[in-house]
Amino acid sequence: MRQKKTLRFNIKKIDIIQYVGKGGITINSNKSIVTGFNSIQYSKKGDVTFLSKTDESAVITINKSKASLIICSKKLLKKVNTLSTIIFVENPRLWFIKILNQFFVDKRISKGIDSSAIVLSKIGKDVYVGPHSHIGKNVTIGRNSVILGSVTVLDNTKIGNNVCIDPGTVIGTDGFGFERDDMSKIHKFPHFGRVVIKDNVEIGSNVCIDRGTMSDTIIGQGSKIDNLVHIAHNVKIGKNCLIIANSLVAGSCIIGDNVRIAMSVTLREGIKIGKNAIVGMGSVVTKDVASNTTVMGVPAKPALS
Repeated sequence: MRQKKTLRFNIKKIDIIQYVGKGGITINSNKSIVTGFNSIQYSKKGDVTFLSKTDESAVITINKSKASLIICSKKLLKKVNTLSTIIFVENPRLWFIKILNQFFVDKRISKGIDSSAIVLSKIGKDVYVGPHSHIGKNVTIGRNSVILGSVTVLDNTKIGNNVCIDPGTVIGTDGFGFERDDMSKIHKFPHFGRVVIKDNVEIGSNVCIDRGTMSDTIIGQGSKIDNLVHIAHNVKIGKNCLIIANSLVAGSCIIGDNVRIAMSVTLREGIKIGKNAIVGMGSVVTKDVASNTTVMGVPAKPALS
């Protein structure tokens, strides 16, 4: 899904208010039109925007804003003094994201294979493969998936429905598996596994995902992987995980559902991260992390409350 090329919209403000519905409390409602969106410091008349802060500076910012529609916290109810339409909600950023996706994102999916792409597998009509991408043999790609330019998907990879892969990513390479003999000669561990990417996964640019040695490398349903992440062989990532830029997940790590891994994190090989865990920015994880735990540091340790 892509943002519409034009930045001029014609959306009835009342439609946005009705979309939020009982999730929000509205003041200064009117029949005007929303024509765009922006961050609150740059918003102008016609824009919808949001603010998550709840301190006194937030009140000042909202009162000065020229935006036509502002999504902000219920904690600011009865504190602001503005002619702008305000919708007070529990999670302003989340509601703003929902509004953008509902009203401003072009949900038409690009389809077809660019003439410069090399595709060695049978791809469905509702899949898009961008310029200079390479799709290897025996690859399956699910419905409404988008493979952007200069992506390499090597043999036997399985990609689910509604997956988006950004430019420059490489999926299905052999992992770094080697063993020395008594003469210090290095022997390569042959790789027979696949990469399996489940439904609704998004993968950023310049990501490398290695296939498994004998079992598969798996990216769980709904997980999101940021730019410049490396995922080594045999890794299993659960559902709805977030792995942020420049992180390294070493071989055979197991990551539970709903885990958040912040930027520039390193996971040692074979580590298990329990569900709902959070790994803080720049951490080096050398031991298993229990479910519902936040760790940070080098080496990573449980964070103080």
